[in-house]
Amino acid sequence: METVDRYLARFEELRRKKRWSTDTNILRFAALALAANPIPDAAARLEAASEELRALAGWFGKLNSPIRYVVAAMILRKGLRPGAVYDAVVEVQKEFRARGYRRGGVSEVLAALLLVLQSDGKPPKPVAVDRLGAVLARWKQDHPFLTGHDDYPMAALHASRDDDVESVGVRVERIYRALRAKRFPMGNALQLASHILALGTWDENGAAARFEDMQRAFRDRGCRIGSGLYDEVALLALTAGAPVAIATRVLADVERLRSAKPRPAASIAFSIAAGLALSREAERRADLASPADAAALAAAKALLDAQTAAMAAMAGAVVATSAATAASR
Repeated sequence: METVDRYLARFEELRRKKRWSTDTNILRFAALALAANPIPDAAARLEAASEELRALAGWFGKLNSPIRYVVAAMILRKGLRPGAVYDAVVEVQKEFRARGYRRGGVSEVLAALLLVLQSDGKPPKPVAVDRLGAVLARWKQDHPFLTGHDDYPMAALHASRDDDVESVGVRVERIYRALRAKRFPMGNALQLASHILALGTWDENGAAARFEDMQRAFRDRGCRIGSGLYDEVALLALTAGAPVAIATRVLADVERLRSAKPRPAASIAFSIAAGLALSREAERRADLASPADAAALAAAKALLDAQTAAMAAMAGAVVATSAATAASR
């Protein structure tokens, strides 16, 4: 079965059994996390896991929100126990406090979650927590007004790797400047793109060129790429193949996703299609045995986790804002 068809089947399974209060877009992202996994009775297990997370989080916990469905999906996909993962995330947050890291809301929780998932459901080694703070501090040196709590998840992803913190900072900044030289507008979106592109194997100018080629491939096919989609384009740049072929496949998946009911917004369909492309890449590389390919596969899977979590957090924020607006009327 095609990747997009597997995804739609999983989404429909979750949607058929959803609660009336559960936002459909949240389930779209949960389905993205579960699409490639043959988990039996996925809808019931997702509901049970999300309820366990909600109960553990309490009334004011960050996981007492719709994002818990996506977090639960990520946990189930790895075959882990929600309660054990939650406890490990709480331990990591205590380590953040012990080191004096600034509180980061949902982004901080997602960063702790990514560290735990990279450690197979257990609290990460202290060096990974130290590295997260060091990576954030290094990025803040170059961009004090751009770097903030929303950078926690990408810092966690870089902290899970073995690259020297200083070299990570230098590489990210050089990619950012190379993108600026190509007249991409400065800001948070471009900084996030540079964080993602830094995980690739090109040199800094090559990374910027790959990003530009990918953006041009979509533009030439009538798809306008604003700064809100820079992270998806950067993720797609990490996949193998010609930008024209990648853009053509992603746009075909967008049309397929938007032909299914209920119809997603174009931006959400694009984000999901990009996630499916990265999932295909991870599957494609699964049979490759070299250390470099294994590292690329691990990065691709972690990036899919990070991207899914980020999309879910944004969707959850929209749901919360809409609810608050409705309640005030």
